Amino acid sequence: MDSLDHAPLAPRILHLASWYPSAVHGTLGNFVQRHIDAIATQCPGEVWFAAAAAKGQKIPLDTVQSKGLITERLVYFTAKKPVVRQTTNALLQLAEAHEGPPFDLVHLHVAYPAGRAARQLAKRWKVPLVVTEHWTAYHADQRHKLPFWRKRSMQLTGRASTLLCPVSEDLASSMRDFGMGSQAMVIPNVVNIDLFKPAETRSGADRPFELLHISSLSDEQKNISGMLRAIAAALPTCPKLRVSIIGDGDPRPHQSYARSLGLDQRVSIQGEISLTEVAERMRTANALLLFSNFENFPCVIPEAWASGIPVISTDVGGIAEHVTPERGVLIERGNEVALTTAIVNMVNAPSSAHLDATALRKTAESMFSMNAIAAQYQRAYQKAFQLQTKRP
Repeated sequence: MDSLDHAPLAPRILHLASWYPSAVHGTLGNFVQRHIDAIATQCPGEVWFAAAAAKGQKIPLDTVQSKGLITERLVYFTAKKPVVRQTTNALLQLAEAHEGPPFDLVHLHVAYPAGRAARQLAKRWKVPLVVTEHWTAYHADQRHKLPFWRKRSMQLTGRASTLLCPVSEDLASSMRDFGMGSQAMVIPNVVNIDLFKPAETRSGADRPFELLHISSLSDEQKNISGMLRAIAAALPTCPKLRVSIIGDGDPRPHQSYARSLGLDQRVSIQGEISLTEVAERMRTANALLLFSNFENFPCVIPEAWASGIPVISTDVGGIAEHVTPERGVLIERGNEVALTTAIVNMVNAPSSAHLDATALRKTAESMFSMNAIAAQYQRAYQKAFQLQTKRP
């Protein structure tokens, strides 16, 4: 078969997730969940996730939940090395117990640790294997941290895949260099444009100018310390500036460092909040602030645009693929002086494009909405079926 004539228009998908929100970690892989939610608007199926509970932690009960066209099955186990073996066994046990209709395609979200089970099931059922990847570990300056056996497992999964779907062109290039295979279709992260939307009205010129940072608070990746130093340098010339830093990591080291820089009255730092609260904070902010050392293409950027606000970010990973001068400001990684300058300019002399909430919103709607991403995955699945027929 050389055409797509016999490919199902709405294939039944088995989503296997290496990262996914669960009772063990409520925000892990929330961007994976959003991809699956988008796909489930057009394609039925199931999502399976095996969650490792830390030793000494009470193991949550397994759960099954139906959400529209998708059924979610979460299973839990106490983590023991090698966790990849436990993950594989748990997912294969779900396959043995499965009594529903057969799946037309296996869609793996993040290659490790669920990749071994994904490639076994795709081979067993003789169906395409699509792999969506978000992980920064493929980049040349990060891959040295991977143990050999983990790298090997990821490469085997990549080579067994029918189609790779990285979230940025930059990640696609890194994955090719890593040895993951060459068939790729880039599909970015998704944003819920019904949740993230501009404020109906903004207060006048006398209101504070708020920069918002949302992340994991990992200093190694997000460079919170450098960002705080740049903010401290900007404050004397930006009397209206206020900064909110929010994340699902530990805020205490950053709070302590902010106090040492005298930022207590102008910078607030707090831990995790709900996605609904993040959307509310986006609506009241004037711009999103990132200073990452490495990224792919973080979800918070299109969420900011959906909320009608521009972005200040370092030029790392795939960010430059979407952050144009009309949508924000790009600066060199680690350049605190450049970040200070960007902050001062954004606060005191913002461009007309950066104030155009309607245009920023249209960018999110056309490129990152659930409808846009679901349509892209429909094309990816059809391509995967076509590629599958050409395999020996």
